[in-house]
Amino acid sequence: MLPAPTAANSRWDHGGVDEPPDDQETVTSWTHPWIAEYKRRQAMLMATNAYKNISMLRELNLTSYAFSRNAQELEAHVVRFPAQANDQPFDPDIGDPYSAEMSRLLLNTLAAASSLISGQRAVLRDVWPKIGGELSEFEQGEYTTKRLEVFETDEAELLVELRNYSQHKFLPRVDPTTDTTFWSKDFPIVQIQFWLDIKPLLAWDGLTAKVRTYLESQEDSISLVPIISRYSESVREFYKWFWLKVKEKMKPERVDYDAHAAELMAFGEEVFFAPDWVKEGKEQPPDWNGARWRRRSLAGIRQKRFALEHKSLRGFTVDSQGVVEVGDHPWTPILLRVP
Repeated sequence: MLPAPTAANSRWDHGGVDEPPDDQETVTSWTHPWIAEYKRRQAMLMATNAYKNISMLRELNLTSYAFSRNAQELEAHVVRFPAQANDQPFDPDIGDPYSAEMSRLLLNTLAAASSLISGQRAVLRDVWPKIGGELSEFEQGEYTTKRLEVFETDEAELLVELRNYSQHKFLPRVDPTTDTTFWSKDFPIVQIQFWLDIKPLLAWDGLTAKVRTYLESQEDSISLVPIISRYSESVREFYKWFWLKVKEKMKPERVDYDAHAAELMAFGEEVFFAPDWVKEGKEQPPDWNGARWRRRSLAGIRQKRFALEHKSLRGFTVDSQGVVEVGDHPWTPILLRVP
């Protein structure tokens, strides 16, 4: 009787000859050359500075969307006040549900604005990094001038402090009131205002000196919704301006990246091409001619690849003798063809 294999050595010994057991399979691995090339090229693109910038701008777009949507929801909630003010029950333990929702939406807007500012700073320092510990010329000049117009105003800094207050103390409470004015004796105009009580803020020792001075110049409360509307509009304008500046700065790298990405995508069509009925998970049509479909599909894809050609911004250097040397670039033409 043959001895059973041990855990340490699962091979069977037949007179000194190693043989696998009957139920043991031999697995041979094989790398698909076209898929391997596609993944290698894909990794090259993802390692570029342009791809990093694209990813950061995508995240910044998400933050900008959150800020815009939160501000819109806050303004929409303000408009709903006349219809909801008299319909919602008052809970002494919670307060007016309308005001509670107002504070929640306000907090969301303030938090999203802070995230947008931080995200813009991250993109700024990536595209215009510090040099020797010094801020870039763009950040010191044009960017700072634009930033001060938006974020260094009394109203903007008040909103930042409201967010800080909500993190360290309580949610800011905004109470609606109605003010009545008259165009004539017979035609009263009712205007709804949302007032922020500034006493709790002034009692908070974390308040900055600039905002404290601003609030002390106000009365007991301040109308908050117009401030938020003006701030939201300014932030959106600043974001659009900043986005265009980043695109301008990154244009040379993006041109190189986009050309290589298009080349890779065309190659990917050839590597991963499949008939529509396969992609849609359907049954093969009875009259489908696989050989003819393959010839036509590959011909169309290769025409596209040929039209794209190969582009590479390798750069040029000129030595003291006036000799021009073409620089090296890791992205070489994709020559593989699926047989």
